[in-house]
Amino acid sequence: MTDLILTILHHLLVFGLVGMLMVTRTLLKAGTIDVGRLARIDGGAGLTAMLVLAVGVARAVWGGKGWLFYESNPFFWGKVACFVLIALLSLPPTMAFLGWNRARRSDPAYQPPAAEVARALRFNGLMALMLIPLLICAAAMARWPLG
Repeated sequence: MTDLILTILHHLLVFGLVGMLMVTRTLLKAGTIDVGRLARIDGGAGLTAMLVLAVGVARAVWGGKGWLFYESNPFFWGKVACFVLIALLSLPPTMAFLGWNRARRSDPAYQPPAAEVARALRFNGLMALMLIPLLICAAAMARWPLG
């Protein structure tokens, strides 16, 4: 039962994280950027990413397959590498959003420069693209032979 609960929770968190990534993209493409909402969504995405990682570790340790299955599975490590790369790609936009939010506090009409918005969109797109190899690794990982 533990494995089932951890799996469901992990999947719900991952889908929530992907949803926040897409909401961020939508907000960045809007004619007028809602900087406050963007900062809140990004903060929620950061918290959700930490929960994805924590539940993923719990699955690897206490899930049905056990740690030995994961430690020798190259696709598990590929999935981890993709997740880390996505996290690293999220840092420049997060720093921009925090700066934009500070600027908005002193000027409620503040709108970020178009070049910075375009840069954040590029990073967002790269993060979304990295979901493809992550999902490929996840599918291959689950089918990796035991022992």
